[in-house]
Amino acid sequence: MRGSLIAIGSALIAVACSSQKPAARMDESGLSRLNESQMEPVDDARVEEGRAHDAAARARANEADARARLEVARSERSVAEAQLKRALTEKDLRKKQYASKDQIAEIDDEIAGAQDRLKATDLKLQYLQQMVSVAEAERKLAEAHVVTAQALTEQAKYRAMKAGNAPQAATVNPGDVDRRVASAQAQEANLLKEVSQRRSNAIDLYNRWQAADTHARTLARPSTVAVPPPTSESTPH
Repeated sequence: MRGSLIAIGSALIAVACSSQKPAARMDESGLSRLNESQMEPVDDARVEEGRAHDAAARARANEADARARLEVARSERSVAEAQLKRALTEKDLRKKQYASKDQIAEIDDEIAGAQDRLKATDLKLQYLQQMVSVAEAERKLAEAHVVTAQALTEQAKYRAMKAGNAPQAATVNPGDVDRRVASAQAQEANLLKEVSQRRSNAIDLYNRWQAADTHARTLARPSTVAVPPPTSESTPH
């Protein structure tokens, strides 16, 4: 019984691994038979594929930048928390020293300001965490567009060889080529929706952070790193 279960599990793993393998590229030797005009769609597709790779590299860099801004904000949050703790400790000390009402009121104002700054910092942190999520989704979208561009390049190659009567075209299943294009485009469309939703959430958090920051601005320390508002990114097409 145990041996049967192991065998079944191994078979399932093998099937899963085989389903994740990328599709083999077609025989391109037939392209050498084509003239410049016939190769133009293939060349255009290759250019777009190169642009897709460049966009994916930029998306990965943007994600790294977003994570770096988040780390800085975490440090700022620690500073704001320490300021509040110092103010609370100072109030306890003044009470023990029987400080005047004015001195107590003064430290109460300082505590209130520190609490406002901490609230604003927490909202900033939430916003930047969401922007990391946005950047991650945009990176996945850009990588998905690379897959789409590769599929479209293969489609362009097949169509060019077919139109040029290259014998290598006969070895290609056009239905498989078209299905890979459709699947890649559908995946990209789904990821685009995800990016839009995450960016919408980021805009809401940004507005909440800005409102809290405005309320606490007179007492807040200036930020050491500029944090941009969420802006619409161009779709990697």
